[in-house]
Amino acid sequence: MIYLDLALRGGAVTLLLLLAALLWRAPIGWEGRLSVSALAISKSAFLVTTAIVPLGLHPILHSNLVLLSSFTPAAVTWLIVTIFLDAPGRRWPWVIASLATSVALYAHLALPVAFPFCLPMGVVLYGALFVLALWSTRDDLVECRCQARPGFAAAIAGLALFLTLGQATGVLREGTEILALSQAAGILLVTLAFSVWLLHPDANRWPGETHDSQDAMSPKDVGFANPVLISRIQAAMNADIWREEGLTIGALAGKLGVPEHRLRRAINQGLGHRNFSSFINRARIEAACAVLNDPGQMHTTMLEIAYDVGFASVGPFNRAFRAEIGHSPTEYRRMVQSGAFSDSEKSAPIAANLH
Repeated sequence: MIYLDLALRGGAVTLLLLLAALLWRAPIGWEGRLSVSALAISKSAFLVTTAIVPLGLHPILHSNLVLLSSFTPAAVTWLIVTIFLDAPGRRWPWVIASLATSVALYAHLALPVAFPFCLPMGVVLYGALFVLALWSTRDDLVECRCQARPGFAAAIAGLALFLTLGQATGVLREGTEILALSQAAGILLVTLAFSVWLLHPDANRWPGETHDSQDAMSPKDVGFANPVLISRIQAAMNADIWREEGLTIGALAGKLGVPEHRLRRAINQGLGHRNFSSFINRARIEAACAVLNDPGQMHTTMLEIAYDVGFASVGPFNRAFRAEIGHSPTEYRRMVQSGAFSDSEKSAPIAANLH
């Protein structure tokens, strides 16, 4: 058992560090590289410090590895939200919650009396990540990510949830061979599967990569999209279908009479959007900006504008507006009135903000 445990852990550590090194040579965003590297380092430290038999490490080295291993919840969370949540603003609550869990884990590793507080936080965090990986697929337009979500949920978040829940319920007790082997074998298998998925030569698989415009699409990608369907989507958008409150990818597919997966592919590979809400909200915010730029509508309330462009309330309207423009609607109107924007910025506010 001891030798099997060491072999599994050695293989997992080697594979994790090799994967992280390979990604630093890949043409991907810095957040993708850092998130995978953070997970590789924290998981490797965890594997070293939780072996069946103590490895006789120097006390200072061991304490530093324990500290690194405690950041595993934060690293797992960072990787998942980097891959599956395109909007950076939606990632921060998850990162903050995971850092709190990491602090609790370090307290548990350093002070065993903190055990009752650490594991419940881990169970809640990994359970939420499991749900996130599945639930957020309703808005995702990237085909390979949609296909990978069940695997991610079961593998990365699911494995962590299984191990944490097993410890919390006493089924997998600390210091036992069954827990150690479950950790080592599970991490090795998940790392192998993740490596195969991540190293596939499809740019959309890489965390941190986004394509926000059609110009970012390769000719090969655009070729997969149906030009007739793209024309129908554009016609529907020109007919202001985006004004419908609560419009979903499924509802739009039903109105166009096409399968949902074909519609996702057309919007993603033909029009260059990775997220359905951002695709719809961009049209809504452009219309809202037109109202805010109109001197004759300066007394139109934000609630009226929000309802008119398809939002159910002011809150989602404010968040979507700030995500696209960088200012709240009220701030934008105030800046328009003060002459802070040029004519080109008024006519194309989203493009001006992006560039």
